[in-house]
Amino acid sequence: MKRLVLGLSLILGLSLLLSWGCGKKDKPIRVSVFSTDRLIVKIISDTIRSIETKFPDTKVEMENIPYNDYQDKITVEIAAGDAPDIISVETNRFSDMCIRGAFEDLTPYFQRDHMDPKAYYPSALARYSPGGKIYGIPSDIAPTGLLYYNKKVFDEAGVPYPDNKLQWPGSFLALCQKLVKKDAKGNVVRWAYADPYATTAEPFLLSDGGYYMDSETNPTHLVLDSPQALESFQFRWDMIYKWHVSPTLSEIQSYNFANSAEDMFLNGQVAMMCSGVWHTPHFLEKGLDFDVVEFPEGPKGARGWGSGGTAYAIWSGCKDKEKAWKVLKEIVGEDISAKLAETGLIQPALIKVAKSDAFLKSPGPKNKKILLDMPRYSHYSPFIKNWEEIWYGQVGPALDQCWLGKSEPKDVLPKLNADLNKKYFPGK
Repeated sequence: MKRLVLGLSLILGLSLLLSWGCGKKDKPIRVSVFSTDRLIVKIISDTIRSIETKFPDTKVEMENIPYNDYQDKITVEIAAGDAPDIISVETNRFSDMCIRGAFEDLTPYFQRDHMDPKAYYPSALARYSPGGKIYGIPSDIAPTGLLYYNKKVFDEAGVPYPDNKLQWPGSFLALCQKLVKKDAKGNVVRWAYADPYATTAEPFLLSDGGYYMDSETNPTHLVLDSPQALESFQFRWDMIYKWHVSPTLSEIQSYNFANSAEDMFLNGQVAMMCSGVWHTPHFLEKGLDFDVVEFPEGPKGARGWGSGGTAYAIWSGCKDKEKAWKVLKEIVGEDISAKLAETGLIQPALIKVAKSDAFLKSPGPKNKKILLDMPRYSHYSPFIKNWEEIWYGQVGPALDQCWLGKSEPKDVLPKLNADLNKKYFPGK
């Protein structure tokens, strides 16, 4: 009887083990993304299907979460111990999640499989490699230093197209003043420059050699009271309220219901705007005749702008990291990178693909090749927790009062900087 019980126990144990093993084998690798573009979603989805064909023992599920909900949803899933195995992460949201231990160190996998770090733009790979450890493999980058210009507006104004020799305030301000158009009553009906989304001075700050904090990679306190910050933010304010070459927020809203000037640029009500390459397919679809140059140098001859981008990371709580790594490598590989580049919406993080026809001949501005050199002047948000809370929750509303004309940056930034440092970085 004892032998029978032992035998049944052994059989039951083996059955459970086999059942668990099969369950583990069949458990899909979950991949989260946040794209709203149907073509990009289709390319990623097709890649996932090809991975399943290439590796029959691997099932992959894609979870497309709206961008505005993405960070919160992923954070909740991580806290609940049920996050996607592979997490697509936007570059400026990466630091918060990485610092909180959300991602696996991929350095051993990267080195074991002899992946070449020089294959990627250095600034992009460095962003995902705090302390020299790789926590994310970059898929694409998005320098925001493209100065778009509407050729029709320039032709109507009889003004030569801009080049990469522009510098602010000097030649840039002089160009802006030539592009402004007024009606018979003296009201401005065409402005020279506007930001496509909310009003910002960030490219002016970065091209002035300034930054938000004392360091991008090892920040300890805000420096929004620096000479560069005061100079650049004040110049952006002066463009609106002193020189009248940029529209006020109320003037933007009078042309559309959103706080966006992108449509004003498209319609010729704004001659120039600064942003990234993702606008170009839409502009081409609308038949806009446009091109791009680099955002102007700052007063001291420096260049600088922000950058977006995407990387793929493995959740530190993933139960099958080897299988997840196998899937991740396919998702960031050359084949899918080239297909994504062909959309004209993104710039590949792989230098080889960025220099190929897949990117350079994709829909976009004629002068697209300038993007190849732009990553070395790109900056990312400070590598700290809660940056979005600080910048969008605290700095943004305070500066909105400036952009509304109720105050000037020089009167707001010093106190704002002191108050925020006291709140978020006491003793620094």
